Amino acid sequence: MLTTSPLSRNSQPGAGGPSRQLYMLLREAPNRAEAVAYLQRRLAEAAALPPAWSGGLAGLEDWHELRARSRAEEFRLYLASRAEGAPRRHFATLAQARRFLCVQAPALLAEGAWLHSVLDHWRQPTYMPLVKLYLDYLGKGVPAANHVAQVQHALSAQACSNWQELEDGSYVQAAIRLALACAGERYFPELLGYQLAVPDQPAAQPSVLHEWGELGIVLAPPLPDGVVLTALRTMLGSVSDRPDFLQRLELGHALGRLGLQTVPVTPGVDAAQDEAVDNGKVMAVVVAPVQGSAPGASASGVPGAGEVAARGILRHDFPPDEHAWEIITSDLGLLEAQIAACASKAQAMTMLARHMGPAVHHQPLGLMAARVYSQLFALG
Repeated sequence: MLTTSPLSRNSQPGAGGPSRQLYMLLREAPNRAEAVAYLQRRLAEAAALPPAWSGGLAGLEDWHELRARSRAEEFRLYLASRAEGAPRRHFATLAQARRFLCVQAPALLAEGAWLHSVLDHWRQPTYMPLVKLYLDYLGKGVPAANHVAQVQHALSAQACSNWQELEDGSYVQAAIRLALACAGERYFPELLGYQLAVPDQPAAQPSVLHEWGELGIVLAPPLPDGVVLTALRTMLGSVSDRPDFLQRLELGHALGRLGLQTVPVTPGVDAAQDEAVDNGKVMAVVVAPVQGSAPGASASGVPGAGEVAARGILRHDFPPDEHAWEIITSDLGLLEAQIAACASKAQAMTMLARHMGPAVHHQPLGLMAARVYSQLFALG
């Protein structure tokens, strides 16, 4: 039977706790005041945790390299043991795998959210790798590559609908992610530190992802976090007179360690295990169309995306007649009209970014916005 560790000193059972309430609120629309208040409480908790590294940026780089080597070696040993006939370490049965997927669902449905605010800085070299990272979380507008769309599909395919009934502690990481999305400008060092913590979270463990995949639950692995170090090296001159910057970075990393569930361990080596899904079936989970895709969608899953690319990303000859807006009935048509009405690339990027927030980027309108934004960003 899977167990979870104590989640937080402020954790409350039931559906009405503060983390769940904030998560459900921010899934609908941003609320900066509530987000900041929540983050301040969580940062106070994070400050009590021991630091993961010491010695400034050099110490951080050493820690990051050691962690990468340790993780790679641990996974190598895991695969070797499995090749020698060892049973799955985490999930003896599909039911166990589904249960842990439900527990992780709130945070997984906010994948990449903490980086949303970097979109406003797409022209600054320091931020460009982070913008690219966020676009990778969004799959650059392709549903099959969008991390949240993948999670939604997995939850639907596995009939995991009871994740919204979890105790409040299971929403801590999810609420932190959405809060950082709302208040990222104020907490830029913290969101960089949070990105460094993501690979250590339970749903990012290579062995967990491997066993989920064996049982037909295929999710994307965590994206590389080395871009954070790249950004920090670039920023070093500008933050050298701010001794609190690396301290805030560490606090952000500590935020990623709050409220984590323990990685499940199977009852024993003799436990009866469900058979693994063969590779063909696993791949089918990856490439299956995401539920909710509109009829007539293009190969990318985005209706009309090919048409936009074929006739140019921006058109500036949209009719000035105000009644022209009244004939646009679909959201995607409205988005195209808004793009066409933009007076500059910068204005278009700002407008598109509003449609690429964590609540909407995996929906048809958000996917289209991410697709066009990615094309504009690639043009430089």
